[in-house]
Amino acid sequence: MDIDFSEITVSWLDKPQIWSYAETTRAKCWTGTLPVNVEVIAEKVFQIIIIPIPQLKTFVHTEAHLSGSLDEIDYDPTSPSVRIRFSIAHELGHRVLHPQQIKALRPSSYAEWKNTINYLPNAMWGRAEWQAREFAGRLLVPRELLIQEARKYQNEIEKAGKQIPDVTTDDITEFLAPRICNKFDVSDTVIKTRLCHEEIDLLNF
Repeated sequence: MDIDFSEITVSWLDKPQIWSYAETTRAKCWTGTLPVNVEVIAEKVFQIIIIPIPQLKTFVHTEAHLSGSLDEIDYDPTSPSVRIRFSIAHELGHRVLHPQQIKALRPSSYAEWKNTINYLPNAMWGRAEWQAREFAGRLLVPRELLIQEARKYQNEIEKAGKQIPDVTTDDITEFLAPRICNKFDVSDTVIKTRLCHEEIDLLNF
């Protein structure tokens, strides 16, 4: 390896900071309708070319991959659509939050990248990955619209609360996620994460 990882750092960003980046990015190219068109954002805001590469996941172990030149995102068309959308949004997170780090780390071939991953300091890259995931979640699931969709089930939630006195936020999250996820074209796991990270009081909203 000829990369000096000591020269590459990933700054700490808290959730509100990451959310601000995601909101600003979405606002540049969004009509307000769901689902958020992440490919249009990539192409129009960042002039990124989106290229399907069958079986990409076998090469890089992810559904999408941002090039070191920051102008191309490859994705695996054999993956489920919700995974593709989230992975493209995740790579946009790297484009927005970690452009210099991506330029320094991402080589020209998939094989070199797979080799690079083996040497990446866990603390450094783990922070970058968490930030990109949080960016992707907020980009695809705007908070106010998430609350709006959740409120459509308010009667059912209140009824459950009366019938089950000890109903918890986790119970409500499990109920809501599969009913809401299709509206945003994301997985129910993404919705569960958003409901948790956004700290929405599902017992009193």
